[in-house]
Amino acid sequence: MRWNNFTSELTVDEHLLFMIMNKLFDIVFLMKVEDGPRFRYVRVSNSALHLASLVEEDMGKCIEDIYPTEIAEHLNNQYRKVLETKSVVVYRDQISTADSFSVAESTLVPITDGNGNVSYIICFTRDVTEIVQQEERLQEINQLFHSFMEHSHDALVLFDLNGRILRVNREWERLLGWKEEELIGKEIPSLPSEYRSKFKNSIKKIANGESVTSIQMRQICKDGSIVYVSANITPIFDKNGDVVAGLSMLRDLTDFMKVHEQLCRSEELYRKVIEFFPEMVVIHVNGTILYMNPAGIDMIRAANQNVVQGRRLSEFIKKVDGVDDEWLLRTLEGEFKEVQVKGTKIQYNDKQAEFLVIRDLTEQRTKDQKIKFMAQYDALTGLPNRTFLKEKLNERLFSYSGKQLAILLIDIDRFKFINDLLGHSNGDLILCEVAERLKTFYSEDVFLSRIGSDEFVVAYTYVNEEELENLLNRVSAVLNEPYFIAGEKLNITTSIAISRSSDANLSVETLLSNADKAVYYAKMNGTNLVIEYNSKIHDIFAKKLRLENDLQTALEKNEFSLFYQPKINFRSNSISLEALLRWKHPQLGMVSPAEFIPIAEETNLIVDIGKWVLEQACNDVKKLEQMGFPNIKMAVNLSAKQFNEGDLEKVVSEIFGKMGTNTCCFELEITETTIMKDPTEAIEILQKLKQKNITIAIDDFGVSYSSLNYLNRFPIDAVKIDRSFIRDLSENSKGTEIVEMMILLAHKLNLRVTAEGVETEEQVRYLLEKGCDEMQGYYFSKPIPFDELPSTLLKMRKMLNRYNENKKRLT
Repeated sequence: MRWNNFTSELTVDEHLLFMIMNKLFDIVFLMKVEDGPRFRYVRVSNSALHLASLVEEDMGKCIEDIYPTEIAEHLNNQYRKVLETKSVVVYRDQISTADSFSVAESTLVPITDGNGNVSYIICFTRDVTEIVQQEERLQEINQLFHSFMEHSHDALVLFDLNGRILRVNREWERLLGWKEEELIGKEIPSLPSEYRSKFKNSIKKIANGESVTSIQMRQICKDGSIVYVSANITPIFDKNGDVVAGLSMLRDLTDFMKVHEQLCRSEELYRKVIEFFPEMVVIHVNGTILYMNPAGIDMIRAANQNVVQGRRLSEFIKKVDGVDDEWLLRTLEGEFKEVQVKGTKIQYNDKQAEFLVIRDLTEQRTKDQKIKFMAQYDALTGLPNRTFLKEKLNERLFSYSGKQLAILLIDIDRFKFINDLLGHSNGDLILCEVAERLKTFYSEDVFLSRIGSDEFVVAYTYVNEEELENLLNRVSAVLNEPYFIAGEKLNITTSIAISRSSDANLSVETLLSNADKAVYYAKMNGTNLVIEYNSKIHDIFAKKLRLENDLQTALEKNEFSLFYQPKINFRSNSISLEALLRWKHPQLGMVSPAEFIPIAEETNLIVDIGKWVLEQACNDVKKLEQMGFPNIKMAVNLSAKQFNEGDLEKVVSEIFGKMGTNTCCFELEITETTIMKDPTEAIEILQKLKQKNITIAIDDFGVSYSSLNYLNRFPIDAVKIDRSFIRDLSENSKGTEIVEMMILLAHKLNLRVTAEGVETEEQVRYLLEKGCDEMQGYYFSKPIPFDELPSTLLKMRKMLNRYNENKKRLT
């Protein structure tokens, strides 16, 4: 039906109705309601024709006769709502074309006949794109600032360009006392009248895109009290670069400004306040010193105030390039000190001045040096550790032209027996005495190191055999002299192994390995021996293949088992376990892990053994859950071979998937030595494990390869302080400061601290006092087989409950 023919059928009322609404609105549809219900296009405005993609021939057709099913159903649903409710319906549609996007809002108005039935529906449509964009802009602003404002330590207030408050954060509410709901849409109530004009000027600057910084002013709290703040005001831009609001960041300066006001009222009172301030205080105007407190005068070695007053500040302090907040201070004696400088603007004798607090970093640097010392030196003896030794050996191998390098590996005979007999504290005294005697040989050609519990190295660069033999004889003689420990005279002997660079093809690792083999051979053959590595020793170590074969058989015949040692976490009030591998040899009985694990490492059997350990630990965790011990954290040791296999993450994932175990229940322990062999690769491996929600701990922390320089880079969760630092721990022992620093350092990096080898109540008390999170050792439980675990776990739980009850009574 053509447009002209169809419109001729319209009644006079329809013509009149359409004429009126077409005059009032730009986009108009007149729809007739028919049975079905169906909705037929009667009249539409020209602009509506274009908007709805209609042509004149569509007049007189129903919606479903014109549009695809999905669009027709959407439109019919809107019109049906009008028919059902006999009320106005408003809805929005997005309209997209090849080169534009807009949002249209349609209002459907019912027209009823004399019987109250809806006979026509008028649709008025308008473009609301700009309104929607404004709504989206406001939403973007809210999302942008919500997280920032909620987590900021500064008091924040967001206001529009008329100065009306849009948002305040919790810190603002805390500082000034008003709740956000009391302030929305209002001007800032806490602003004194003398600052209101300044604030309006600031809003003008903000509207032009400028920032306003370091405004110091008073603010009135809800309860009438006064706080002093430093304000920085920043413009907030929308995505089009237009300024839409301002953000004021307030920092509480109340305490400082109170001191400042006292200074303005009484110079004498001010001096009394800061004269006793322990850090250096300087007041200067444009670099000319007006005042320096006594602490500052002492720091620069001046006689009195008159020596420094009127001099240039630059004579005493200079900025350290590239380091924030760090300066160099030069004393009058020419000494330089690293300092940290903090300052603020103040009024001083009616002048704009700067108030500086200068902190001496000498103590901090001393602590840093101690940490560095821990990274390269043995804590007990003060000798270089294995890491430092290897560095020096590499230097000497390639730097001493015309000289050979010999390693004298010294092992104290029967030290374990002596240590157990005399006690660990006296054992430490012996180790220190050995170190002191060796230190007498220090020279340009001699480097010393402690590389193990009772193992020391003398690295010697020499020209001829006579020099080496002379040193060897002197070292043997000195070490074999009697020792006087705890009032007793002790005759202690040592086994000394020799390996030479000429035998090691210029490899540090081979030098040390040959020395290890030689000293092992010496201890097999008695005491007080000097053995040089040779081919015979090489042949002897070939016999270790038998034990390798026995290890292979042990795995096949299920001769391995897991023992478990509890770990008590006093901070989280929880108990976890460490899985410890045991081997019951058919002929030899229980074989120490210290004997078979190194061989398994060398022969690569440790990889298959490690897989078995992890599978068995998974199985036992599931058993514990069935016994009523859910969510037990299980720690499993990873060997260096496992860690460096290259597919560790894949192997671990396959085992957990196969056993159906939650990875969150497991902690993998890796030694310092392992991760420090290649820190870069170690970081990559650890990150892959962390992605599986596996907890990572560094085992035997601080013994040999000190990882302090890398600790903040490793993606780890915990460190285990080695038992050598915990042994005989007391308030007066040398190890207390090291242990305390380890705990502080780990906590600074948000790492859990586990102390292993805890054996006495004194150690427990000390570690709790220093904030150690977790403890493990014979004081709580020896390693036990699985069938003893339930009763032991219940015992540990009761112990924790008693501890918490006592703690509550004390508090």
